Formats: sequence, C-alpha cells, structure tokens
Amino acid sequence: MSSPTPRDIVAKVCEIGSLPQSLASVLKVLDDPSADANKIADVISKDVALTVRVLKMVNSAQYSRTRKVTKISEAVSVMGWNSIKMLTLSSSIFGMIPDDKMNEKFDIKRIWLHLIETAVNAKNIALELKQREPEEAFVAGILHDLGIIIMLLHFKDEYVEIAEKVKEKKQSIVDLEREKFNFTHCDIGAEMVEAWKLPPRLVYVIQNHHTTNAPRIVEDDARLNDIIMMADRLTSGPFDESFPDIEENIKLIYELQKRLDLSADATNTIRKVSTRQALSMAEYLELDIGEIIDILAQANEHMAELYFSLEKMYMEKNSINVTSEQNCEAVM
Repeated sequence: MSSPTPRDIVAKVCEIGSLPQSLASVLKVLDDPSADANKIADVISKDVALTVRVLKMVNSAQYSRTRKVTKISEAVSVMGWNSIKMLTLSSSIFGMIPDDKMNEKFDIKRIWLHLIETAVNAKNIALELKQREPEEAFVAGILHDLGIIIMLLHFKDEYVEIAEKVKEKKQSIVDLEREKFNFTHCDIGAEMVEAWKLPPRLVYVIQNHHTTNAPRIVEDDARLNDIIMMADRLTSGPFDESFPDIEENIKLIYELQKRLDLSADATNTIRKVSTRQALSMAEYLELDIGEIIDILAQANEHMAELYFSLEKMYMEKNSINVTSEQNCEAVM
C-alpha cells in the first residue's frame, strides 16, 4: 500500500469537518460584494463563541470606544471586514485541538503561542512597511504552521517521535518530516489552505515559509513570504531546536531585513512588543498558551540567546580582521 500524499491527508481531514461551518460561512459572505454589515453579523451571530470573541475585541482598549458595543453589526462596522476575517480564521485554527491524549504527549500551548506571536510580528512588520493589508500578514502568520496541527491530528504518535528527534538529531523539523513522510508540514498546510479556497498568495507563503530561495515570480507574494519568514524567525519556534544553528538564523534575519528594507531598530521594537500583544490576542481568543510569567521568561531567554550569539559573531569577525591585518603587516 502506497504512502498517503498531502492531498490524501487533507481530503481525509476535510471529511471529518476540519473547516468549521462558521468559518466557511463568514469567508463566503465576506467575499460577496453585495454583503453588508448586517448580513455578516447574521452569519457571525449563529456561532456563540465567535460572537463573544468579536464583542470582546471590539470593546477592548484597541478600539478606544467611548461606549460599549453590544450589536454585532456595529462591531463589524467598527472593526472592518479584514479584522473580522482575521478573528474568524484565528478562532477556527485554534479550534483544531488534538485530543487529550495528544496534549499529554505534546506541548500544544507552545504551538499556539508560536502561531500568535508570528501573526502579531507579521502584522507589525507589515504596518512598519506600510503594506496595504496588514491583516493579511496576520492571517498568513496564523496559518503558516497549519500543517503541523494537521500532521499531529493525522499521524499522532509518529509526529510526536519526529518532534523528539529534533533535539536528538539537531535537525530542522522540515528535514525530519521529509525523511519520514516524503513531504513536510508546508506541503500539508498549503494543500489545506488551497482546499479552503483561500487566496493563492496564502498558499504560496505557507508552502515557502521555510524556503530561503523560493521562486519570486509575483513580487507581492514574495514580499509577504519574506514578512512571514522574518516574523517566524523572531519568535521561539514550536520546537526549541528547530534552528539548531542560531547564528545561521541571525544571518537569515539580517538578509530578510535587507530585502524588506527594515531597520534593525524597527526589528528590535517589533520583537519587544510582540509577546505582550500576543498575550492580549490569546485573551480575546480565550486560548490557554501557558503561564504569563513563564512566557515572558522564555521571551527574555530568547532575546539573551540572540544577544550572546551576536556578540560571539562580532568577536569572531573582529578576530578574523585583526589576524588578516597582522598577516598583511608581516608580508610588508
């Protein structure tokens, strides 16, 4: 019997209803040019959990309302359609929770935190770069590791073994996935997003967010992919050892900064604010991502790791330069 392909897996997952009805309905009405706030509100109101989240977000400090919003139609008008789509997609992705047995074997909270931080980073980078639709970057950030969730749901024990081997073998998760299954979570995620009939640009980003030399046929797509790659690298990954060579990771961040024309100061500011913004987003989504003090300590540890690696690279570079100068003097 041949091994399943990404399409086979996605077809199987779709059979068990991985695309919640509320998401399908909201995406359909948002793509309808004739739809208005009342029509969108009517669809949202049929999902109690989504209704609560929309009202919670619109009444948060982010929107600075002088009076409380109690009607979904008003919330839609205040938040805008892109923000509604962002919240609906986020709610749906985080609703794909593996069973309790899986939670005992795998740190699901770490994946949820990584997705939210990547999404927040991506939106902040897009805002800094004055992108037309920063919410699109947020959605891409939420979806970028969708394939990991699907592989956990489909393969369960086999995928937990792969996650454990990341530390043991000091290899990236995509290399180990390819060795085991002959495809990666990028392939699965892209296949799922295509099946959901989301924009081709999102399919491209999910497929290529681990590919540094992805084909740049459509420059806007390539730019969004750079934003997601950058956002992904600025967070602690879902697996601590996903990037065993932190110096290589830093070099990639520098390369992406140049491509995006993003300053080091802007990058550092985005890195600093993302964790707290991610915590706020998790609260809106009523998502358990772990203890706040542990998350902040982990973020500080990640920052320190980057700092010491940068210092090491700087010292080594200076040492090479000094040696080169001494050799030149000796020749003269």
